[in-house]
Amino acid sequence: MQKAQKISTTQLAIVISSTIFGPYVLSFPKTIAESADSAAPLMTVAGTCCAIFSLFVYTRISQRFSNQTLFSYSQTVIGKIPALLGNLLVFACFFITSAMLFRQFGEVLSTVVFRRTPIEISILMILILVALSCRRDTVKFTYIHLFYWPFVVLPFLFVIMMSMKSVHLLNWLPLLGNDSINGLPALLSPASLYLGSFIITIMLPITEKPRHAMKAAMLGIAVSASLYLLLVLSTIGIYGVRETLQLLYPTLEMARSIAIGGDVIERLDAIFIIMWVINVYTTMFSNYYLTSLSLSHMLRIQDHRLATTLLIPILFAVSLLPQDQLQLYKFSRIADGAGYLFLTGYALLLWIVAVIRRKGGQQHG
Repeated sequence: MQKAQKISTTQLAIVISSTIFGPYVLSFPKTIAESADSAAPLMTVAGTCCAIFSLFVYTRISQRFSNQTLFSYSQTVIGKIPALLGNLLVFACFFITSAMLFRQFGEVLSTVVFRRTPIEISILMILILVALSCRRDTVKFTYIHLFYWPFVVLPFLFVIMMSMKSVHLLNWLPLLGNDSINGLPALLSPASLYLGSFIITIMLPITEKPRHAMKAAMLGIAVSASLYLLLVLSTIGIYGVRETLQLLYPTLEMARSIAIGGDVIERLDAIFIIMWVINVYTTMFSNYYLTSLSLSHMLRIQDHRLATTLLIPILFAVSLLPQDQLQLYKFSRIADGAGYLFLTGYALLLWIVAVIRRKGGQQHG
C-alpha cells in the first residue's frame, strides 16, 4: 500500500503565510488609518498580537487531535449536535468572507484594469478558476501554495523597500495618534487580516511532524505580519494620514510612484496588479477550500469536489448583494471582525473542554 503523502513544517508555514497575506494589501493602510490615525503602525502590531493568540489556540487544539480535522474532532469534544451548530457557523463565516473577497476582486479589476468589462464577468472568471483549483486533495492544495508563494511575498517586499526612500519620518508622529483611537475597530481591522490562519485546523493530519506545528504557525504569521507592518509604515510615511485617507488604493498609488534607474523604469503598477491577482488567488483558494470542506462534512459528502461545484452559483449570487463599494467594505469589515471573534472563541472553547474532559492526546509525530 502506498504511504500517504505528508508535508513538512516549512511547507505548512508557507501555506499559512500565503493564505493570510491577501487582497486587503491594496486598502489596508487606509482602513487602519481611518480607525487609528497616525497610531496605525502601533495598532497593526496590537492586532497582530491578537491574531498570534488566535493562531496559538487553533494550533494547540489541532495538535491534540493531529490525525483529524476540526470538523471531525469537534464532535468528539462537545458532541454531535453542538459541533454541527459550530461547524455550520464556521461554514457561514468562510462562505460570507469568500463571497466578499470575490466581489472585492471584481471591484478592483473594474476600477483599475477592465473598466468596460461588467463586474459579473470578472467575479465569475475568478470564481470558476478557484473552484476548479479546489478539486484537489490537501497535499496538492499545499503544492499550489508552494508554487505561488514567491509571487505572493517578493513583489510586495520589493515595492515596500523601493518606496522607503520616500518616507518622511514626521508622518509617523505622534505614535499614539492625533485623535482618540477608535479602539475595537482599530484592533479588529488588523486582527481579522489573519482569518485565514484557521487553515491550520485542516492541515495537521497531513503534516509530518505535528509537534512542530506551532513553530510553523509562528513562522508563517511572522512573515505576513512583517509585510503588513512595513506596508503601513511605508504608506503612512510617504503620504501621511490625511492624504492616505483620500486614496482609494494607497498601496497601488505607492507602486505607481516608484521609479528605478533615474526614471528609466516607471509606473510599476501594471506589474504590481498582476502580482496582486496571484496574491488574491491564494487567499481565495484557501477560503474556498475551507468552505467546501465544511459543507461536504455537514452534508456527509465523501468527495468535497461536489461541494465545490454546488458553491459556485450561490457564492456568485451572494457576492453581488452589496450595492456599491461603500456597502461592500462595510459588510466585509463586519463579517471579518465577527468571523475572527467567533473562530477564536470557538477554538478556545474546544481547547478548554478538551483539556477538562481529557479528550485527545498530546502532540503526535
